[in-house]
Amino acid sequence: MDTTSFVVISGVISIGLLIILITKLKLHPFFALLISSVFLGMVNGMGVAKSVKTFTHGFGGQLGVTGVVIGLGAMLGGLLVQSGGGDKIADIIIGNRKRVWMPLSVGLVSLIIGLPNLFEVTFVLMVPLVFSIVKRLNVSVLAVAIPMCAGLMTAHALLPPGPATIIAATAYNANIGETTLYGVIISVPVLLVGAYLFPRLMRNHMDVGTPLDLTGPAHGSGKAANVTRQPSLGVALTTVLIAPFLMIIGTIGINFVPKTGLIQEIFQAIGNPIVTLGLALIYAMIFMGRATGLAAEEILAICKKSIVPIVGLLLIIGAGGGLKDMLNTIGLSDIISHLATEWSIPPLLFAWLIAVVFRIALGSGTVAVSASCGIVASLLAAHPDTNVALLVLSTTTGAMIFSHVSDGAFWLFKEYFGLTVPQTLRTWSLLVTVQSVVGLLCVLALGAFIGA
Repeated sequence: MDTTSFVVISGVISIGLLIILITKLKLHPFFALLISSVFLGMVNGMGVAKSVKTFTHGFGGQLGVTGVVIGLGAMLGGLLVQSGGGDKIADIIIGNRKRVWMPLSVGLVSLIIGLPNLFEVTFVLMVPLVFSIVKRLNVSVLAVAIPMCAGLMTAHALLPPGPATIIAATAYNANIGETTLYGVIISVPVLLVGAYLFPRLMRNHMDVGTPLDLTGPAHGSGKAANVTRQPSLGVALTTVLIAPFLMIIGTIGINFVPKTGLIQEIFQAIGNPIVTLGLALIYAMIFMGRATGLAAEEILAICKKSIVPIVGLLLIIGAGGGLKDMLNTIGLSDIISHLATEWSIPPLLFAWLIAVVFRIALGSGTVAVSASCGIVASLLAAHPDTNVALLVLSTTTGAMIFSHVSDGAFWLFKEYFGLTVPQTLRTWSLLVTVQSVVGLLCVLALGAFIGA
């Protein structure tokens, strides 16, 4: 057997091992990624020590920027929720508007609140609001739940500081501001289709589900006990929008100022996600923390508590970087890149397809992005003219597709809204699949427009 064939076969076996470890043996994805990565290195003659060193090098490299961004985003999201800022955004935007605007309002609120939060965190926070709207308007729970999830998925897949976009942007060395700008553009049709058009087309399948009975303080609004007054709508919106707004300004402005000097450095700084999220967090601590009556100790406690849920996620993301380095070291990424070039598959489409395969096989969209980046990144050498910001978004939209029984979000949706597995597949799984395909079409259209 020649070397190339052996590398490909060992890679396939390693990916198969990863899938079995996660889906059948129920190992934590971090541990499964570690085992499959080291196994891949060992069977390709790297030895245990070098395999582990390669994995840990990729682990650290992946978290260099991503871990900081996600950590800052988690603390920012915690303050937004605990201060009541998330409730303020929801109450003002939804208000008492006509029912026809409800889906888009819910989708928009979910997208905004979901920007600095993990999908699962925002989902749980939004569920009480969903049930409140269902009761107020006397509609089926899916009529509100679908738009809510459409907004969350749009934010999660297309807009920094969502983990998916940050992981891919780091792997491809993409400009975060440019990624944000294109993500905002693509988010409009993806949100419209998911939050408004999909529920209308699926109206015959929406009148199902028995919402989970949420009672007790554990499922309250999430306000901190010592908040003496809610922040204003302006403060809440500013907290969420500071980072993406500054990153877009920095990306655009950097092209219209001298290439050296103080002004250039300022625009580079405000285009940096760590800087902008740090500024947003400082703003939140002052205007959504101290200004609402929280003591410094309480703000610190909220930030600490907000970081706890992301520990497992960071391990998964880092392990995905370890797998990426292993794929590069044994040469599998180069082989696949060469095959993709021979088959003349456009890089944007190829990235989407690879992410789709990993998403369906592994369940987790975050793991799918982490695992696919190592393969897709190797295409950039063969296609240097590829727009890397759009490559990020093609990867993340591919990782949205067909959430099913191996995805934790699938079970969240099913249990909270009282559905059967077939009903969840017809609603939730189909929703994210439609959004994924629409996202790909928008990426390709934008790529054709800007000549990517």
